[in-house]
Amino acid sequence: MDTFRALRWQDLEAGDVLLHMGCGELSRLIAWVGDSAYSHTAVVMDGEQLIEAAASGVRLAALADRPGMVANFHYIDVFRPSCLEGHDRDARVALLRNALMPYVGRPYPMTSLFTLGLVCAVRNKIPGSRDLRRVLRMALDLVIDNDPNQVVCSELVYRGFDEAVTEPPHALRLPIVTRSRQHTPLPDIDLLALAHECLDDLRRAGRKPSVATEIALLAAPMHGMHEVTLAASADAPDHDDLGIRLQQARARLGLDESGHMPLQASMAMSLPEPTPNPKTVLPADLEFSPGLLKIGRLSMATA
Repeated sequence: MDTFRALRWQDLEAGDVLLHMGCGELSRLIAWVGDSAYSHTAVVMDGEQLIEAAASGVRLAALADRPGMVANFHYIDVFRPSCLEGHDRDARVALLRNALMPYVGRPYPMTSLFTLGLVCAVRNKIPGSRDLRRVLRMALDLVIDNDPNQVVCSELVYRGFDEAVTEPPHALRLPIVTRSRQHTPLPDIDLLALAHECLDDLRRAGRKPSVATEIALLAAPMHGMHEVTLAASADAPDHDDLGIRLQQARARLGLDESGHMPLQASMAMSLPEPTPNPKTVLPADLEFSPGLLKIGRLSMATA
């Protein structure tokens, strides 16, 4: 079980990545899509401000206010980037800030959020090996337009680190790794509450939904998603990685293994981790990035 170091907002440093778990139905759905404990991300800019992409667009927000937002977030965990450590930390943080600030005011892609969610759900939920999932991610990343003019929260964080002007280029890029398929049960979402959240987000984004849209959303079934959860839990287990399957095929064919590379070497030759389309980076990708180390949990309910 995880044990968390309790942190005050004054303990945070510029460049720290804050991974949040929101209280609403949409947050639960986002966390499920990524098989993650989080639904929202932000970056600490300095001792007073953080930057985040919200429904109203990319904004700066008061860091001191975040611990008091207990109605919005169940918990907020603090991750420290290893790429900022060193004697030149201040210079690296300045480069990160310079990369993030131009995004302030850019809109949230509310109209394409469903497409993003669908692509990421397919990518994460389809059965198969890690290598298959790498290939699938590369293929699906081509489907989504890499448009930096409107960004979601985890995309903003990834872009900031990736686009910082460094020598050599991309020195602050956070590595994204492919995990084995998880089996997170689909939460029993309150569909009516989810519809209200989506409508509220559209209004905050300055997009008034049509009457027909409101009727369609609010007429959704009052029950949750129990049947879908049962179907999802009945999925078959994953297959092994390509390296293991290759050796199994050789054994079935009676091939002599003495002239072939050992298992460790064959697995090391599996597909490399792709550089992701920033648009499809999820909170889960940041949660499991080797470039981020969880240092504690923000103490909530105190400003």
